[in-house]
Amino acid sequence: MGGRESSSVDIEEVVDQPTDQQLLQYLHWKIHDLPYFTDIVFDCNLYGGIEPWKIWLRFGGIDGERLYFFIKLKRSTNNSGRLSAHINRKVGLANGTWSGENLVKSIFATKTDKQIIGYRKCFRYENVQLSEHHGEWIMHEDSIHQVEDSNYVLCRLSKNERLKRKLGKNLELQRHSKKRITRPESTIEQDTMSDVTMDEDMSS
Repeated sequence: MGGRESSSVDIEEVVDQPTDQQLLQYLHWKIHDLPYFTDIVFDCNLYGGIEPWKIWLRFGGIDGERLYFFIKLKRSTNNSGRLSAHINRKVGLANGTWSGENLVKSIFATKTDKQIIGYRKCFRYENVQLSEHHGEWIMHEDSIHQVEDSNYVLCRLSKNERLKRKLGKNLELQRHSKKRITRPESTIEQDTMSDVTMDEDMSS
């Protein structure tokens, strides 16, 4: 990827919904300390001590949309104190973690050009101790193909809309069940008497 001067990216085209290729271009600029669009991608550590929902609120997250961040990965240390290949993906102060890095997607140069220019890992926030947030957050982590000596990645944070819809359906079912259970006895008796009368009329 070239520097910013050689890019034909139009700011007006990428403000609302950057493409995968444009996001990797931003990451390239970040890695090589070149200017980038600071109003599109922010610097914030999604693997730090701040909970995902607090990050979402701090940067003005909107349901159905995404927030974009540059992150420098933090590697774990082994017993001898040396850095290992394992990435520390804990988040917040409530024992939360980003889980699911075995899901990797290749990012190609274009729809027709199948040259691999990057990779995407998919994660979900997991914390069984906080059931209201467990599975609520989705993070995609993009990295550039064959970049040496850089731990920078570009992450997109969003709410799990699938889980939100599922919870909404479950809540609606619970409401319907509750209405059926709390139905007045007088109404149930009237319905029963109507059924009996109807059966008698049909048999006569």
